[in-house]
Amino acid sequence: MADSLNRDLSCTICAEMYTDPVTLDCGHNFCKACILELWGAAQGTVSCPQCGQQFPRRELMTNQLLVTIVASLRRLNLEAGAGDSGLRCPVHSEQAKLFCSKDLKLVCSTCLALGEEGSPTLIPVEEAYTFCKGKLENLVEFLEKRLEEYCEAQSARGSDITETLELVKSLQENIEAEFAKLHQFLLEQENTLSDKLRRESETLVQSLEGNLKHISKKSSSIEKFIAEIHSLIHTEDQSRLLTDIKRFLQRSDLHNEPILQSPGMCVGEFNGPLQYAAWKQMLSIIRPAPAPLTLDSETANPCLILSKDHTMVKHRTKFKQLPDTPKRFTFCASVLATEGFTSGRHYWEVDVENMSGWIVGAAKESVSRSDDVPLTPANGFWTVRLWNGKVHFSHGSSGALCCADVQPERIGVYLDYEGGQLSFYNAADMSHLYTFSDHFVEKLYPFLFPLPNLERAEAEILKLFHLYL
Repeated sequence: MADSLNRDLSCTICAEMYTDPVTLDCGHNFCKACILELWGAAQGTVSCPQCGQQFPRRELMTNQLLVTIVASLRRLNLEAGAGDSGLRCPVHSEQAKLFCSKDLKLVCSTCLALGEEGSPTLIPVEEAYTFCKGKLENLVEFLEKRLEEYCEAQSARGSDITETLELVKSLQENIEAEFAKLHQFLLEQENTLSDKLRRESETLVQSLEGNLKHISKKSSSIEKFIAEIHSLIHTEDQSRLLTDIKRFLQRSDLHNEPILQSPGMCVGEFNGPLQYAAWKQMLSIIRPAPAPLTLDSETANPCLILSKDHTMVKHRTKFKQLPDTPKRFTFCASVLATEGFTSGRHYWEVDVENMSGWIVGAAKESVSRSDDVPLTPANGFWTVRLWNGKVHFSHGSSGALCCADVQPERIGVYLDYEGGQLSFYNAADMSHLYTFSDHFVEKLYPFLFPLPNLERAEAEILKLFHLYL
């Protein structure tokens, strides 16, 4: 048995008990000096002499557990066998014939006389070897299992890194694709407006050039007419002046027409709120844009009242008897939107500015509507809530955990059904609050649960936001 233990704790290169044991990435152990000598001065890839696995770098990790085990064996002199009569008590240096199974140390007669050891824990030295070997074998078994777990974890982390890098690449591509649509739209808007400016400027310049030619022609004609008048004024022939004056005065009427005014450029179309105009038109390409949702009165708890357009909900001052249907929430004072989703990407916003407390999010169609169940993903609710002035998210057995220290005035909810994503945002600046990742298998409905201050419940309203441009 001693030989077996020695073999278990021996380096396969030197066949001796480990000295400064190190572990390779494959899990095999060797003396540090032995493996370095075996690898020599070779550069580049090295391999394990036991399993042949190759490694791009020389990475050695000291196996502190093996160091401890080997040191313990050497102190107990187990290499020479458990029956060695030369075993000495480490305290009194006397020959030891007993071993304390509790403190794991040799015991001599002086130890017994001083009463330092309790008899139930003492065993003969001859049995101690088997006892200690069993302890070490159990330890090795435990460590091998732990090593296997660490190897599995190492492999898993490698997969996690690969998956994370792939996810980052996918998200980067999504960012670029989404903004490329906006860039393309703005570029098309810019080109359209620039082309219109170019066409109008060309037409305007042609008109101005035609006007200039007409004015030049009229100016030349008037100059000639003035010269003729001067000639008539200075003539000595009185008969000619008296005869031609009427004709000259009649010709002057031809020059009384008004001078053509220059057409101006309409700068308002090209120098107005261009960015705002483009932003308003941009709504046509935004996907998803805020959905104009309405609330389903058939799902509303009897203590709630909806506005006529079904976009607002608040608590009633008096309870009203309503038909009890399977769709209606009868325990929690909540309501669903009329429209549900089984695919695609969707976004909606809820005004929460005037509420002391609220819960908003999404619920699957089959949720319990008459029982007191926690509003958690396990029960089909994915929600955030305002509690003590902070935003919290429901997280199963962990309860509600804080995800924002601010109190938003409007909550944005984004659903990517196929992607299994439900995200919440502070709609004022679109800062992210929390994201649920799940696998959706049935229709999801927007979910609203007003939690007003009872003293002013009439004034506290949850409202579905509709975007008008």
